[in-house]
Amino acid sequence: MLGKVKEVRSLDFSRIETLVLAGGGNRCWWQAGALRHLLEHRLRLPRQLIGTSAGAGIAASFLAESTDTALQACLSLFAGNPRIFDWSALSRLKLKFAHQQLYPAWVEAFLNSGTFATLRGASSQLTVGLTRPAKYLGTGASVALGTLAYLVDKYLWNSIHPRLPGLLGLRQDFMVLNDCASVEAAQVVLIAAASAPPIMAARPVGGMQAFDGGYTDNAPIPPQSSEERSGTLVMLTRHYPKLPQLFGWLGRTYWQPSQRIPVSTWDCTAKTTVREAYELGLKDSVRMLSARMLR
Repeated sequence: MLGKVKEVRSLDFSRIETLVLAGGGNRCWWQAGALRHLLEHRLRLPRQLIGTSAGAGIAASFLAESTDTALQACLSLFAGNPRIFDWSALSRLKLKFAHQQLYPAWVEAFLNSGTFATLRGASSQLTVGLTRPAKYLGTGASVALGTLAYLVDKYLWNSIHPRLPGLLGLRQDFMVLNDCASVEAAQVVLIAAASAPPIMAARPVGGMQAFDGGYTDNAPIPPQSSEERSGTLVMLTRHYPKLPQLFGWLGRTYWQPSQRIPVSTWDCTAKTTVREAYELGLKDSVRMLSARMLR
C-alpha cells in the first residue's frame, strides 16, 4: 500500500539529475514517445539514467541516438512474426518463445558497432538493473519465487517498489552500460535485464547468472541520499487510477501514464499496438508541457 503520496503540480525537468525508466515490455514505448517530445522541445536528458527490462533498452536507444531505428525495428520484427510460442518445439521437450530471437535482434538493430561509440560518449550515464538469484536457491527456484512475489505485489499490495523479492533472497545488481568494453558486452547486459524465464533464459553477466531486473523491482533504484531522491524522476509504465499523473512519494517524483497503456506487455506479433503506446506517450507529454506541469 502507498502512503503519503502528494500531487505535484509543476516540475522543472532541467533540475532532474536522475531519470528512472521502469520496465514493462511493450508498455515502455510510452516512455519513448513521452521523452521524444520533451527532447524535441530542447529539454535534455538528465546526467544519470537508470532502467531495467525494455525500459533500459529504450534509455539505451536515446543515448545511442537511434530511437527511431529502435521503433522501426520493433515494428518490422513484430510484423514478420506470426506467433508468440512455437508449439512444435514441445515435441522436442523445449519451450520456444519468439522473444528468444526477437529481443536480441531488436537490441542489435539500435545498439551495434555503428552506434556503440555514441552511447559510450553520451553525456548521460545509463545504469542497468539486473536480478541475481538467491544464493541458497539457484536460478530456477529464484525465478519461481520472484514470479510469486510479483503476483502478490501486483494483485494484493499494489506497491511500486516491492520488498518481498529481497526478503526471499533475490538480489539487485547494477551495471553501467557506458562502461562496457565492447558492444557485445553491452548487448548481453541489455538482454539479461529483460530475460524473464522461461520466455527468455537467464544469462551469465560478470561471471554470475542474471535475469530481468523487474523480478526484484520494476523501477530499480540504487540507494540514494535525500538530496538525490529530490532530483529523481521515475517514469512508470503501470497506470495507478487512484494516483495523480505526477506525484511525489518517498522523496522522489513519479510520472505515470494518463491511462492504461493500450498495448500487450508480451505480445510480439503484427497485431501488437506498439504505435498506440508510443502515441499515448507523445500525447501525455504534449499535455504536460501545455499545462506547464513539466517545464
